[in-house]
Amino acid sequence: MKPSARGTLQLVVLVAAAAAAACGSELAEPGVRLRLRYDIGDTLHYDYTATGTVIGPDSAPSNGTVTESYERHMRVDEVATDVTPRGHYLLAWTYHLPPDTGHAGKAEAGMPTEFTVNVEITPQGRIVDVRNVETAKPLFGDLDFRTYLEQTQPVFPDRPLKVGDSWTQEVKVLSPEAEPVVTSSTYILESLRQEESEPTAVIAFDGDVYLPVVYESDDGEEEGLRSVEERVGVRGRMFFAHERGMIRRVESTAEATLTKVSFREGQAVRQELQISQESTLRLVDP
Repeated sequence: MKPSARGTLQLVVLVAAAAAAACGSELAEPGVRLRLRYDIGDTLHYDYTATGTVIGPDSAPSNGTVTESYERHMRVDEVATDVTPRGHYLLAWTYHLPPDTGHAGKAEAGMPTEFTVNVEITPQGRIVDVRNVETAKPLFGDLDFRTYLEQTQPVFPDRPLKVGDSWTQEVKVLSPEAEPVVTSSTYILESLRQEESEPTAVIAFDGDVYLPVVYESDDGEEEGLRSVEERVGVRGRMFFAHERGMIRRVESTAEATLTKVSFREGQAVRQELQISQESTLRLVDP
C-alpha cells in the first residue's frame, strides 16, 4: 500500500536524518507510542458525513448504466463501559441513523433508527470480541462485524514510532460462498503536529476491505437468499490525539465494487455497482 505522499515523506525523513547526524544525537526524535486510553464512563460523540456516487445497470431496455449521487449523515456515540482485569476496554458504539437510511432514501418499516454494538478492544487497537449485532441485521444482513472492524481498525505497534515509520496488518476474511480472502492495510506515521493546541499524530493509511454478506430476501421478485460481495479500496488519514489516546478525525476516500447475486425463477442474476465515496468522521466534543 502506498500513500500518495510516501515518496515526499521518504525524502523528508532522509533529509531530517542527515541533519540530526550532523548536529549530534541529542536532536534525535524520541518517538511516540500510540495507544487508546479510556476511563470507565468516558463518552465521545462523533459526526459522520459521506458523499458519493453509484454507477449501476439501467433498468431501461438499452442496458446502459445510470449514475446516482448520495449524501449520508450519522452520529456515533462511544461509551467506555468497563475495563477488564487484562486492561482491555469494553466499549458501546451506538449508531444514530437518519430516517432516510432505507432503500432509495425512504424510511422502511422495521428499519432501526439506531443500534448498538459492544466491542472489546486492547489499548493497541486489537479487536478481541464484538457482540450485540442482531439489531443491525435489517441494515447489514449477516455482516461479520468482527472481521469488518479488524480490517478498518489500526493495531498500533509495540514500539515507539517516529515520523516515516510504517506497519502493515493482514486480516483473513471467510466467505460463505468462496475461498477465504486475505486483505492488507498499510499505515504510516506521516507527521506529528498541533491541532487546536493538542499534540496530534497524523497517520496515513491505504488498504483493502472485503465484505461478504448474505441477506434473507423479502422482495417478491426474488426467491430465497441473496448475497452481496463488496471489495473496497480505501485510503486516507487518521488524526490521533496521542496524549489523550483518542481519534480526533478520520478522512477517507473509497472506491468499491459491489456485486449482488439474487435469484429469479430459480436462476442466479448478478448485478455490479461501482461506488466512489468521500467521508469524514469527526469528534464533536474534543
